[in-house]
Amino acid sequence: MSGPPAPRSAYLDHAGFGRLRPAAVAAMREVLTEVLPYGSTRLGGIFTTRAAARRSMARLLDCAPTEVAFVPNTSTGLHLVADGLDWRPGDQVVLFDRDFPANVRPWTALSRYGVEPVWVPMRDGGYRSADLAAAIGPRTRLVAVSHVNFATGFRIDLDTVCALAARVGALVSVDAVQSLGALPLSLADTPVDFLAAGAQKWLGGPPGMGVFFCRADRLELLGTAPTGWFGFDGAAELMKGPGPLSYQLPARAAASRVEGGMYDLVGMAGLAAALAELEAVGLDVVADRVLALADRIRTGISDIGFTLATPPDPAANSGIVSFSAPGLTGAELVDTLTGSGVQVSVPAGLVRVSPHYWTTDDEVDLFLVRISELKP
Repeated sequence: MSGPPAPRSAYLDHAGFGRLRPAAVAAMREVLTEVLPYGSTRLGGIFTTRAAARRSMARLLDCAPTEVAFVPNTSTGLHLVADGLDWRPGDQVVLFDRDFPANVRPWTALSRYGVEPVWVPMRDGGYRSADLAAAIGPRTRLVAVSHVNFATGFRIDLDTVCALAARVGALVSVDAVQSLGALPLSLADTPVDFLAAGAQKWLGGPPGMGVFFCRADRLELLGTAPTGWFGFDGAAELMKGPGPLSYQLPARAAASRVEGGMYDLVGMAGLAAALAELEAVGLDVVADRVLALADRIRTGISDIGFTLATPPDPAANSGIVSFSAPGLTGAELVDTLTGSGVQVSVPAGLVRVSPHYWTTDDEVDLFLVRISELKP
């Protein structure tokens, strides 16, 4: 005799922690069971996985594979820039009010070098070009921006950011963890200098894996970036030769110079599989569905009478829809939704809903039913 039917549930928290894709799980399991237990005897084939992942990531970002490095997380990539540039007293970094701490702390810590933060205010859940233009001046060295705000879901126009920064010769560093894997971004068309993103959200990859982009002509600016064994040309060949070890090898002329030594082989296999799946679907197709589901959620929330965190603007929308409700805290709403089988999250006091390409229409239906039951 079968038990009761499983309760209906909805997973709408890809902005918090994405679901690891089944293909990634299978790839990681294979490394754990068919490779690592045998030591070096089966390692040969797995080292090609990182090269495949690098090519996939380069195609997703529309950049050269040599401009892609793999790092443990978003913060590591941002610190490569913050800690790698040669800062001067009086330099200014443009920051954004209510940005995620990972894209604030590396830059405010530069006060030890005499670097000053200049803030762009948040208005109506987003940022205005006029405020950004006013914040950028002759002393601006870098603009540190998140492509999509983690709390409100506001998507900034990176082309405008780059154009305003270029007027004064400033660099642009992007935290793309809330967009990469859900929204297309061509780095051939949008000339940001640096970009970092973790794999555990919209990319559907494992935690502890991330990507760092460094435009080719900016690599030498990261003069103090760490360089491990794999970061030098000829390192692998040197270990096979009969001659003495050389400690004067040149650093690789590629972003991969920052990758250090031995990396997470299991995580890399999972990331490669997740990226391959995204490529197979097509990022434009993914984005169309993500935005369509988010629009449906946004409309449903408005119809119920709750307050959206950002005004409707197709150009600024993302896969994140955040809102508040009169008389209820965000934490109370999220606790109630979680108890009814709907997984969302509560950043900065807002209820954050974030569907992905693989989210079903039934999951959105369930969310809208559950949220309508909470209407005062």
